[in-house]
Amino acid sequence: MSAMDVDGLQPLATVEDLRTTLDAMGEGLVVQEESGAVVFWNPSAERILGLTGEQLSRRAELDPRWRCVRADGTPFPFEEHPAMVTLRTGAAQASVLMGVHRAAGDLAWIQVSSRLLPRAEGKPRAALATLRDVTREREALHELRRREALLKATIDSLPAGLFVSEDGFGRVLRFNAPLLEVLALGALEEPLRQGRLAASELYQHIAGLVLDAELWNEFEQACRRLGHGTALEREFRVSDGRTLRCVVRPIVDDSNTRVGLLHGIEDVTLRVRANEERRSLEHRVQEVQRLESLGVLAGGIAHDFNNLLTSIIGSAELASMSAAQGSALARQMERILQASSRATMLCQQMLSYAGSNISAVRRIHLSDTVREALEGLGTAPEAHVKLERDLARELPALLADQGAVVQVTQSLVRNALESLGPEGGVVRIVTRAEHFDANDFARAAFAPSLPCGEYLVLEIADSGCGIEPTVLVRILDPFFSTKFTGSGLGLSAVIGIVRKHKGALFVESAVGKGTRVRVVLPVAPSPKVP
Repeated sequence: MSAMDVDGLQPLATVEDLRTTLDAMGEGLVVQEESGAVVFWNPSAERILGLTGEQLSRRAELDPRWRCVRADGTPFPFEEHPAMVTLRTGAAQASVLMGVHRAAGDLAWIQVSSRLLPRAEGKPRAALATLRDVTREREALHELRRREALLKATIDSLPAGLFVSEDGFGRVLRFNAPLLEVLALGALEEPLRQGRLAASELYQHIAGLVLDAELWNEFEQACRRLGHGTALEREFRVSDGRTLRCVVRPIVDDSNTRVGLLHGIEDVTLRVRANEERRSLEHRVQEVQRLESLGVLAGGIAHDFNNLLTSIIGSAELASMSAAQGSALARQMERILQASSRATMLCQQMLSYAGSNISAVRRIHLSDTVREALEGLGTAPEAHVKLERDLARELPALLADQGAVVQVTQSLVRNALESLGPEGGVVRIVTRAEHFDANDFARAAFAPSLPCGEYLVLEIADSGCGIEPTVLVRILDPFFSTKFTGSGLGLSAVIGIVRKHKGALFVESAVGKGTRVRVVLPVAPSPKVP
């Protein structure tokens, strides 16, 4: 047959052309007979295997450093080579991975496929093995997996739950471990892991957690309309008492096309509570500073006013002595003296608010002092009023001005009795020792920075009308009063005395349920024994 086919249209390839084609292939080709002898190979096979033609030929031994391993590093036996399996079973083998420790000392990874070659009758069977070097592909895949593991470990270490969804609230493409804890997904967790959950389903789950469903719905609609380069952030209270901070940002590709959304959900309950406690502490510090400033002002005014009253009372008494009994002048002087007496009492209240009239500080017993104060009220309770006492006998000593403690007790008891009204009720007076910490003082109406420890408590509770919330926040203000008569310095004087004794004041009240006032004073230090 000539070099042209029977139709004379296409030349047939010569053996030389075929040899050139095989030599130019990037894949290695090896023909192996049943005996194991290699009868054909191309240059790419030598390059991939790292062996010379002499080493590959049936007349030469392989380099002793050349050996094959499996993907797990165990030896790859010669009889399990794909070509040998094909020769033994007749079945083709496809993409069998094997590692080759080449003579140069490096490790190459090769994919080997094999199939039987048709041969003339009488010739031994032979298998054609194709070799493809996948070393760089495996290295790239290993690096990709390493980076993927690093990325997963990084996002799993974040404090917030994250997930990435397709644009338009489509399928969730990626999420981190904290998301499962923050949202408590339950039955939705498995479809999320399997990649079958959409962002819209997650948002529906969150809508069932938040307290304000309408606010969440507005947030979701705004997220769906989110534009390029913008982000949405909002905080939501959920039914278990937590606060969740939700942030949504668009994800854009190189052409500035939005391809997805990044959703962040963080539990910020501790931060919110810390901010609330900080604001509460700042408010209490400002309140203490305000009251101290008012105390300094009241003390200065009271001292100057008291000096003026001394002169007025002295002059009025002298004029009264020289006036004829029953005369108009005598009556006018009497009215001046009565008004001056009331002004003197007002000065004493202002001095109590300023703490300036506390001087006789000594070790006293709280229960005994309260008992004396109750006996000195002057008038016995009416029949429809019940005065209950629970005064502890064994109490630590109190370092205080006894007159000031009496004033505090009587002022608070009078307020409690007046709150009962004509229908009567119960006023209960209790003394005890109690341990207080920072959390306890945080709920006080007045409490400077006090250390934790044991304190003495004077508690006066009534079953009266209670105090309106709008009034409760102002009851400690000087000159504030809901009564038609009086100076409005009753509780303010109590505050001044408590502040001067480095104590705290608690006021709790509910309309129609009564009021409870607790005066907390520090225990006296142990006396030094010589």
